[in-house]
Amino acid sequence: MFLGRIRGIALGRSRGIFCRNKDAMRISRPRTTVSLVAAAFVLLAAIAGGVAIFHRSIAENVSIDLARRDIGAAFHRRRLNVLVVGDQADEATTDTIVLAHLDLERRTGTLMSVPRDTWVAVPHHGHMKINSAYAFGGADGTARAVTALTGVPIDATLAVDPQGAKQIVDAIGGLNINVETDMNYDDNYGDLHIHLKQGEQFLTGGGVMHYMRFRHDAESDFGRMRRQQQVMREIVRELGQPQNWPKVPRLIALARADVKTSLNDAQLQALVELYRGVPQDNVRTLTLPSRPDTVGDASVVIVDDRWAHIIGTLLFGKNDPPQDVVLVSNATGAPAFATTVVGALRGGGWNVATFIDEPLKKSSEIVGTSRAATALGKTFSLTPRKGSATILRLGADALPAG
Repeated sequence: MFLGRIRGIALGRSRGIFCRNKDAMRISRPRTTVSLVAAAFVLLAAIAGGVAIFHRSIAENVSIDLARRDIGAAFHRRRLNVLVVGDQADEATTDTIVLAHLDLERRTGTLMSVPRDTWVAVPHHGHMKINSAYAFGGADGTARAVTALTGVPIDATLAVDPQGAKQIVDAIGGLNINVETDMNYDDNYGDLHIHLKQGEQFLTGGGVMHYMRFRHDAESDFGRMRRQQQVMREIVRELGQPQNWPKVPRLIALARADVKTSLNDAQLQALVELYRGVPQDNVRTLTLPSRPDTVGDASVVIVDDRWAHIIGTLLFGKNDPPQDVVLVSNATGAPAFATTVVGALRGGGWNVATFIDEPLKKSSEIVGTSRAATALGKTFSLTPRKGSATILRLGADALPAG
């Protein structure tokens, strides 16, 4: 008998930067930076509800079927892993690294953020922050570093001008943002002046960029990641409003002008057509489990290698996983730990209906005799024990190292 409370999670609200202290492990929302906002429109603009041509109707179903044919001709595959980077050309670094997994059959998208200060081994160039990998081959260099970190093969890349977000927000007409605290910061050298009052308020593109860039509080970069993800959700929500549907073609054109990509125009158009009008819950976001640390005098982020490869396997596989129903049980003692795991499972096409919390258990285990239990056993290096249901029970040993 499970003692936990059954908890459903919304697909679009999975989150998970893991920062463990002596009392508990804090889970913060993930980051998308200003440039990701522009990139997301290239890949997923229509997910926001941009159905300027069709409402949900027979005509739209026909359009989706035709789009699937175009997808097949454009990609010859059902799943696509696309790396999105926001480049700072003057520094040859990136301020955004997001790996998008697109399930073209289910019309879902999962965006996994990789913290830009992640300490990694860049192939043939030694250890450094992953945002510096851009200097060694541009987006392709960053892709090699992400693959080395996660084991995920990357099919395509997009490099985005960070200024694209401001234009997009202004083209929408601005956003209502709930600013959680007063924000005041002046950097005369960098010509950055942030002055925002606490509370819900209407912000134009410039104000939204200031809100996303603010990092001078106790949360530092992790707070910025959370705020930038909030803005992305607000943009998606706004484009879901019928009065904004006619703006989508213009927004895509703005974003396309700020993007360098290995995808050709036919592939981009096929993606937009396929994802036209997809429900917002079909888009998930999460972040690699990580913790702040230092290397020498440098502030860095350490990603848990084990979880980098587990999530890479669960989320970014090229084939459908077994479809037996899986129950995820959180017995780690860390509230909400399972949200990132469940987000990765669902994004990868696993059949996870819900998850529960249980009292603390020292060791993780997998229960069941199904194909799904066997596959999970291989991923987590655990031998499943017999049981009628398929259960992934996460114990304290599952917590990211830190």
